[in-house]
Amino acid sequence: MAARSCPVRHGTWFILGSSILALTLSGCTIGHLEHGEEYELSALRVVFLDASQIQAKYEEITGQSAVVTTPRLALETQRGEEVVVGFYDFRTQTIYCPKMDFEVCGHELHHAVLGHFHLHQ
Repeated sequence: MAARSCPVRHGTWFILGSSILALTLSGCTIGHLEHGEEYELSALRVVFLDASQIQAKYEEITGQSAVVTTPRLALETQRGEEVVVGFYDFRTQTIYCPKMDFEVCGHELHHAVLGHFHLHQ
């Protein structure tokens, strides 16, 4: 379980992160630029949870086990099992991820912008 931080500090980080995301991802249009792509989202919520909270929330929202069978991506060939470490809820436009895990949170941000890209079995 993650260490508890004081409410003011947690609130400050959440407001700061939300503000940055809101400034960079506001609106709801997709534009192609000469030097890349630009995406704007009209609403995006980020909820930081610890591992057990993420798994419980995933099971609550999806009605499925937080243990998933791999491969998830088309290029993976070996099968195995993985535990959900973060996810994006398309219905509520909410990312659930560990607070300082930029890889997981960034991966879920890509789902928010690009949609589904895992194999669905």
